[in-house]
Amino acid sequence: MIGWLDLFNFLHFVGLAFGLGGATIMTIISIKADKHKEIAIAMRHIGPAIVKLIWAGLILLIISGIGLPFFVGWPLNKNMLLIKHILVAFIVIIGVILGVSSKKGAKKHMKVFSIINLILWYSITLLSVFV
Repeated sequence: MIGWLDLFNFLHFVGLAFGLGGATIMTIISIKADKHKEIAIAMRHIGPAIVKLIWAGLILLIISGIGLPFFVGWPLNKNMLLIKHILVAFIVIIGVILGVSSKKGAKKHMKVFSIINLILWYSITLLSVFV
């Protein structure tokens, strides 16, 4: 029988795969789209699906991240956990900014924010080792 800890861990890993993987793919495709017009055209069609994948991953991470501490039997580094939560808040804020920027067509802002967002995703993943 699967326990709550196993369930929340699974959801956390799936959320990480969706969010980090989606952010990585989105950034790579965005960089390539600057150089190749046909990729930029395709990006308009596949970009929204990737964005939904990233948001789904982020939602899974937030839900499972709230639930995990209740079921973990080992001590958590609360300072690292707080830093991770702050970085997740920045990812949400930047995600909203990217959504608004994409509707306004602000390509330069989108590129900078997507790279910052990707760095935040990898930073959170790295910090997870120390929590």
